[in-house]
Amino acid sequence: MPFQATYDVQPDRRAYTFEPGIPNGSRQVGVLVFHGFIGSPLSSRPMAEYLNEQGFYVHCPLLPGHGSYPDKLYGVSPNDWLAEVEEAYRVARKACDDLFIVAHSMGNVLAAHVALKFGDIRGIAMLAPVIDVPDSRLRLVKYARFFMPWYYPHKSKRESMQHLVRERVLDFDPTIDFDSPEFQAQLPQVSRVPLSGMHAMVQMIEKGRTLWPRLDVPVRIFAGEDDFAAPPENARQIFALLPTQDKELQIYPGVGHEMMRPFEPIHRTLWNSVSAFISEYAPIASSANGQ
Repeated sequence: MPFQATYDVQPDRRAYTFEPGIPNGSRQVGVLVFHGFIGSPLSSRPMAEYLNEQGFYVHCPLLPGHGSYPDKLYGVSPNDWLAEVEEAYRVARKACDDLFIVAHSMGNVLAAHVALKFGDIRGIAMLAPVIDVPDSRLRLVKYARFFMPWYYPHKSKRESMQHLVRERVLDFDPTIDFDSPEFQAQLPQVSRVPLSGMHAMVQMIEKGRTLWPRLDVPVRIFAGEDDFAAPPENARQIFALLPTQDKELQIYPGVGHEMMRPFEPIHRTLWNSVSAFISEYAPIASSANGQ
């Protein structure tokens, strides 16, 4: 059964499935979309709608503990996320003949897991993939979680972490006056992250380092030069580790972590590149859609 949140999740952050709006010919081509840590299906929905307009089936699950403020990650494990993307694969496989994955940030580790476990993924488009934590101190959470249950990232002196907190809060509610005294008083409660959830994220990133050298499927990697959460060196390292000869790396200057979202000027270029990649390896869909 797909994950059912026991906490409130706004409609645009819930899992989505878009049936194809244009006939794909005799074979149905599907795209699984996996979001990253403290993300939600919201971030990929406009891109998914675009891919659906090209005639592709698109399905994005909501990872357990996500879709709301990060305190919901308390008690969630990497196995919960792996189980959810495996369930998403089964849902999409029933509907599609050919499957691709488009993943963001930590979601790329989940994509690699699905591709290696099931063996029939046609290709993966990686957006802002991650191979290491943005703050080396995060490696200590496996010990700290036993005596300090919560982390307050807004207190970090690192610009990258402060930027990430602001980005995530405004993503949840763009109408918030982040710098107002009233909201700053709420910020510790709103932005706190359970160390158990952070440990799960670190474990997932570590798992990725065991998967990249085995991932022999066509891959396209897209990264932003100004990404604070997953600096482009992550993408370069992953690219070097992939054994497949069918791989390409594109790093966009002046682009941040959320490159696929409409507020990034590069988003339309990225969407077109992802669609072209899928169409290249799904020739029936390509000819049927006139691309």
